[in-house]
Amino acid sequence: MHSKTKVIPVVSTKGGEGKSTQAANLGGFLADAGIKTLIIDGDHAQPTASSIYPLEYEAPCGLYELLMQTVDLSQAENIISRTAFTNLDVIVSNDPRNLLPTYMLNVADGRVRLRNALSNSVFSQYDVILIDSQGSRSVMSELIILAATGEMIGMVKPVLPDVREFMRGTVALMEELLPYMAFGISLPSIRMLVNCMDYTLLAKTTVEQAESIILGGDYSQHSDKIVINMLQTRIYDLDVYKQGHAAGQPVHRLEKKTSRKSDSAFDSMHKLACELFPEWKHKFDVLAEEGGSK
Repeated sequence: MHSKTKVIPVVSTKGGEGKSTQAANLGGFLADAGIKTLIIDGDHAQPTASSIYPLEYEAPCGLYELLMQTVDLSQAENIISRTAFTNLDVIVSNDPRNLLPTYMLNVADGRVRLRNALSNSVFSQYDVILIDSQGSRSVMSELIILAATGEMIGMVKPVLPDVREFMRGTVALMEELLPYMAFGISLPSIRMLVNCMDYTLLAKTTVEQAESIILGGDYSQHSDKIVINMLQTRIYDLDVYKQGHAAGQPVHRLEKKTSRKSDSAFDSMHKLACELFPEWKHKFDVLAEEGGSK
């Protein structure tokens, strides 16, 4: 992998936390800011991320062939599909019979296959690779996490059972990967992103409880190796995220300003991008000045 390419998995062991939606929206924002971005749809069971945006070109191969090592990577168009948006490409999920988990579980190098595949020069053209994942604890989630270059986004809703499941499920998943550190693979730090935030006292209290658990390091006896910190950006529970799906558009293009108390969709994506990629803040600010789309 190109040393400058950032590979960021979007993970939660619970389904329905909004991983696919936010991976797609973040990818769309980065692309409009001039950041060359690839979204890998790693949710083989419910491939949402690769179907949100219209494709200008659909490659004959996808995640299945990439992990089964049956695709010739010397030609980018064999594996990489292009969306209708400049700077935004996709590797589609194409495992309808759900064969990948069993195969990856039983092959010796299964958990490092994606990591190894992304070291191919075809991927060095990208600044950022976002990997959507399935909401479960599985070998597929593990191989996606091990492909990270430093950080991963952990998605959670501000509901106590969801926070508990995140702490229990995602942290347990990370603990199972600790042995890979002996092979020189460092585990990504988890940037926890609160999705579907609202203005109720309950949501606020839940987020505060999650923050105190994280700050206290009480989530794992290996909290020195499994690092969690909470992103300050909150993604609010807004209809515009559903509209984005329906329109096949990144939300920052649909809502620039708002009279609501919460941030507009553009402001949320701008804040999130600045927090995750501070080195490109100037590009995100230029996009803000231009009014949100290329």
